[in-house]
Amino acid sequence: MKNSLSKRVQIPALTLLLLSGSLFAAQIPDPAAAQKEAIDAMHHKLHDDQAGYKAAEAQALKELNELTVQEGVKMTDIEAKIDELMAAKTQIMRLRYGHLVEMRAILTDEQKVSYDKGVLSRSAVK
Repeated sequence: MKNSLSKRVQIPALTLLLLSGSLFAAQIPDPAAAQKEAIDAMHHKLHDDQAGYKAAEAQALKELNELTVQEGVKMTDIEAKIDELMAAKTQIMRLRYGHLVEMRAILTDEQKVSYDKGVLSRSAVK
């Protein structure tokens, strides 16, 4: 009888131990999931931050093309529109490269190797 009672006590104790271990593990955030959430948030912020500049870039390019086909257009007007276009592009690039640096900061050393390789390969002349 002692053996039967012993088993009845061990099973609930073992179940409690397993459940408490599962609860403890559930409270520890998965670093990969936390990193993915941070990356998603950064991408969303970049998209939002660039939206106005991308709209300005598209509008300036449209206006530049329209100026180009006008009779008697002044080069000073075209140059001013190019300056407007390039100002939008400059802001987009500043945000983009700030984002790349921000992204790299949350990567592990292992992840940085392939990330850096990808960034550097974009600068290759094609």
